[in-house]
Amino acid sequence: MTERMESVRPEFRTEGNEGYAIFAELHHISHQLEELIGLIKDDIFEKSTENILADPSPTNSEVMTVTEAAELLRISLPKMYEFAKSGKIHSIKIGKRILISRSSLMALIREGE
Repeated sequence: MTERMESVRPEFRTEGNEGYAIFAELHHISHQLEELIGLIKDDIFEKSTENILADPSPTNSEVMTVTEAAELLRISLPKMYEFAKSGKIHSIKIGKRILISRSSLMALIREGE
């Protein structure tokens, strides 16, 4: 048991509490892993957002139709209309056409995180 105790942080090393010390160290390690996973997810999100914004395709313009926006987010057309009507995303109506800003879509994605 002494060999295992050497890997335990000093504040948890006391005589007679080897089981608790190991449990406490595992708990500490699990918190560190959760933080690391969060950082990795943030990094992946930033890179995917950069890729969407750097995309030179026609759907990369600052303004797009409801259909284009729904395709970009991979959601249904009725759901995208619901977002536009509720004000969850910034949209403008020109005649019968509803246009949605790309920055509004990115804000919606960030809000979901």
